[in-house]
Amino acid sequence: MAVPDSDELAPGIHRVETVSDADDKLHGYHVLDGATGPILVDPGYADAPIEVYEPFLETRGESLSDVGLAVVTHADADHFGGNHQLREHSPGVTLACHEADRRWAESVETILDERYRGFEDDHGLTYDGEVYDWLTGMMGPDEPIDLGLRGGETIRVGDRTLDVLHAPGHTPGHCMLWDGTHDVLLGGDGFFARGLRDVNGTYLQPPPYHLYPAYENTVQLVGALDPDVLSFTHYETLRGDEVDEFVDESLDFVAEMETLALEIVEERGPVTLEAAIDAVVDRRGSFGLDLDLAFPLSAHYDDLADRGVLERTEKDGRVAWQPAE
Repeated sequence: MAVPDSDELAPGIHRVETVSDADDKLHGYHVLDGATGPILVDPGYADAPIEVYEPFLETRGESLSDVGLAVVTHADADHFGGNHQLREHSPGVTLACHEADRRWAESVETILDERYRGFEDDHGLTYDGEVYDWLTGMMGPDEPIDLGLRGGETIRVGDRTLDVLHAPGHTPGHCMLWDGTHDVLLGGDGFFARGLRDVNGTYLQPPPYHLYPAYENTVQLVGALDPDVLSFTHYETLRGDEVDEFVDESLDFVAEMETLALEIVEERGPVTLEAAIDAVVDRRGSFGLDLDLAFPLSAHYDDLADRGVLERTEKDGRVAWQPAE
């Protein structure tokens, strides 16, 4: 099997890259040199342990059976889907995940119902069968999480420790790993600038955050850390000024969504989530999987309603929002 591209971001921190055949999306996973063996940051999609990690480990005289710890940055199919395959090859591995994402990372049916089908009942929005097949194909059989994280834990790598940072927004329990000695941040899917693109530059999806202002707070946290190196899963490694630009672009998108969400309601009266998505695409163009605009738009609408700027109502049997009286 071909050895994936790799890069040592700092002593003991390795980025291992692959590109998905399904959608040409970049996946940059990470291997840490732990005190007792390699540590994986995200087991990845269902077959990533064998397809991505094993060839890299073999170049170092190691194998999956040597992995003692895997940290799941968050519950999404291409981050925890490889848990089962990893445990098949390393039965003693400890799988760690933030408590807020634990239920999703442990159960395919739960994450399908609560995250990937989360807009069906109230909003009548659902992915088509092809998207569901793509999602379920990235997730192996259910596997329990052994260690629940809350943020604030440390992981020894070489002569220093990496800090586990709770960085919610994309998911409730999203985590990042911070190497303060070398100013390197492993960001998972912490934030997304103006959206995800494939390796050819074609839009795949808009920023899928569904907690606001938590997402904005996470972006600001990274801005305050000011890392020299920022390694997200689906972007090329960012360095120096590229980090600042990515942070600024992410904050700009959040501000734009907040403004658009409010304008659409003020102009059109009661607005359903589906109508709001259509209005954003009309004004800003397609982001690829436009249905994923449901995540940021609902995040802003829920926050605006919680603050009394908007109020929840119903239109055509669906949840809608209108200006507060």
